[in-house]
Amino acid sequence: MKKFICTILICLMLPVASILFTACKDDKYNMSSFYTNYKNIASTAEFLRLEDADNTYELNLDSKKINIDYSKSSKLSSLVENSNTAYYHLKHFYQQLLDDTLSPLYIFGQKISTSSKVSNNQAKQLYQTLSKLEQNYHDIDYYLGTLISSLNSPADENINLSYLKKVFLQYEKTITTAGDLAAIVSNVYFNTILSNSNFDYSSIPYNQLTETDLTRISIDTRARMYYYKSVYANIYNEVFVRNGEMADKLTTSPSSSVDVYAPYAYISKISSLNDKPIQNLISNKQAIHNYAISLYNLQNNFETAYSHFNVATSKVSYLDLDEKSTNDEINYGKIIDNFTYGLAVDSYEILSGLIGLLYLNS
Repeated sequence: MKKFICTILICLMLPVASILFTACKDDKYNMSSFYTNYKNIASTAEFLRLEDADNTYELNLDSKKINIDYSKSSKLSSLVENSNTAYYHLKHFYQQLLDDTLSPLYIFGQKISTSSKVSNNQAKQLYQTLSKLEQNYHDIDYYLGTLISSLNSPADENINLSYLKKVFLQYEKTITTAGDLAAIVSNVYFNTILSNSNFDYSSIPYNQLTETDLTRISIDTRARMYYYKSVYANIYNEVFVRNGEMADKLTTSPSSSVDVYAPYAYISKISSLNDKPIQNLISNKQAIHNYAISLYNLQNNFETAYSHFNVATSKVSYLDLDEKSTNDEINYGKIIDNFTYGLAVDSYEILSGLIGLLYLNS
């Protein structure tokens, strides 16, 4: 009888235990804390600080980023503004590349944190990748500390530069993780939170586009700009920087030119987007209509191709590929090549055409 009662009690307790387990699981990946947890990374680092992110395309007034706290070292603060020094690249190359890669997090992070649409699996992916990014930031903080200590001592400049190179290399690791996190953030924002982020205008004749339609195209393009900027920055890091000689080149030869990837070079230089007068848009309805349809059609395949690119870059380092690479590694390299110089360039050509029609020179 006692065994029977115990069995009944266990059966009754199982649903409760299941509920408690689910609650704990949900609490661990509570999305309401996600963006706050990101911002709090800076508070646990000595040489990093939280500051306003550039709201380049004017979609969000409350966007934050983690940057180096230059108030901790007046010497470093001065050096990063001198284009004749290697330190200049810390702020104007590596930090910019990191900011561009993380732009979806800066702009959409708060919005996905307040959404009830994010699944537990998506939340888990976001938190796990954020945890890696947090460790990357702490490593940057550590290497910044050694660099600043060296700058404040009578150390030989070659020693200072060796510490600077370590900071550069850590930035490269951080940018790689940032690319992973930004891809997840973008996927959640555009494909889960937004009800229709890729609108098909092909069913509407161009001469029937209203002012509301034109305004919507303008707003949707602004949002996508953050996405594409991150994609192009991630491509640049994977194809031209990661595991390459960039850090060594920029520390030993500060005036060296860096490789140029047209999509990233174009989008990284846009400082603002100001709408053209509505009459200009009305006058260019047909061209805007054509580009909007082209972007829609491309976007249908772009995200899948980009996910394949990210899988490939997780399997191989593009700059490590050589004649000794295995067939699998070579095939991953082809996936990276095909996306970098195929769909990514196609998207840039469509996007640049649309931007020229919608906005004033920026």
